[in-house]
Amino acid sequence: MHVIDPEIGMMGSAPIVGGTISLALGAALASKIRKDQRVSVSFFGDGATGEGVLYESLNFASLKKLPLLFVCENNLYSTHLPILECRINDVIHEIGKPCSIATCRIDGNNVIEVYETAKDALDQCRRGEGPVFIEALTYRLRGHVGPDDNIQGTHTDIRPAEEIKEWTRRDPIQQFERHLLTSGMITLSEIEAMITEIDSEIRDAYQFTQNSEFPQPHELKNYVYK
Repeated sequence: MHVIDPEIGMMGSAPIVGGTISLALGAALASKIRKDQRVSVSFFGDGATGEGVLYESLNFASLKKLPLLFVCENNLYSTHLPILECRINDVIHEIGKPCSIATCRIDGNNVIEVYETAKDALDQCRRGEGPVFIEALTYRLRGHVGPDDNIQGTHTDIRPAEEIKEWTRRDPIQQFERHLLTSGMITLSEIEAMITEIDSEIRDAYQFTQNSEFPQPHELKNYVYK
């Protein structure tokens, strides 16, 4: 989970809840100082809204009018805990309002809505109007920590069956596929060809891992530092 590639603008990810929010804040401050018109984007889950670093970052980003986009992917569960068991309310985006940050809640499973909202938010950041907070409602269609986890495994008593069915019907990939088909932007045969190509790529990658040797002890520190 510790990956970074500054050359393409990926400033780092970490398994610590809320751990990358302050990294995005620093990157946004650097962008403002350099005047390079870049916007930092911090993705985090609803569970991270219980971390103090988020509120410190919201305040500082607003104070300095930093080009920073806060994106909270609200999947209604903090790992296995329903959101209303760990928050006083489930309207997360409003936490930006006390810091005078523009906020909104969108359908995170609607690709078009996500794209258009993000585009407007990025434009606002580049105009020097300060940060934006987007709450994207979505859902995990698989478990949080592995195959035997509250949906596809044996521990299926954590989330209501009807809730899972409802969100399965709102699968973002299937929704976008239907949009492309009904708008005439793509044909069914083209979609099938893409799926075949993707499946082949995944099989090749899996086969590569199966045929590869395990790393040797002397390789432990390879690729850890630049």
